[in-house]
Amino acid sequence: MKRARAGGRHLNRLSWLVGLLALLLVAFLSTTAWFLYPPRDVPPRSDVVLVLAGASDGRHEYGARLVDEGVAGILVISNWKGVEDEVGWEHCRGSARPADADSLCMKPSPVTTVGEAQTFAQLAQEQGWESVVVVTNRPHTRRVRSVFEQCSEVPATVVFHGWVDKLRIPYHVARELGGYLKFWITDPC
Repeated sequence: MKRARAGGRHLNRLSWLVGLLALLLVAFLSTTAWFLYPPRDVPPRSDVVLVLAGASDGRHEYGARLVDEGVAGILVISNWKGVEDEVGWEHCRGSARPADADSLCMKPSPVTTVGEAQTFAQLAQEQGWESVVVVTNRPHTRRVRSVFEQCSEVPATVVFHGWVDKLRIPYHVARELGGYLKFWITDPC
């Protein structure tokens, strides 16, 4: 009889563990999908295109292409590393700048997404800009929207470069979750 009860308890614990693992898997997959499939906005005509700092993953080229297509007449590159960020530097000061547009480098302070939003808001106020298209990577899109809504009065449309390195998906998800938690906890704006 004791053996039957022990077997039943073992089965209950196993069922509970399998249920918990299934719940965690569903939560991970849902969160991953939420970050990897944000709404895709069509970039409207704006005063400026802002490319956020980050990997050389095609975002700089996409931002320059938007300017070349007439979305805006100004390209701003968030570039806190200066010439050390070769791709960013080439787009704001070098040969990769759009031909018929102004371009400039922006050094955010602090060097975070919040710092980029706040630094851009100050720059926009100084320049009289009233709208911006912000370019980032796909997993970062939702957090950028939240940050710009909270930390800048400039209406922002956030667009993303289309691909994600599949091997880096867990990194992106963890980074965005951590970024959201930090943003909600610290309320930096």
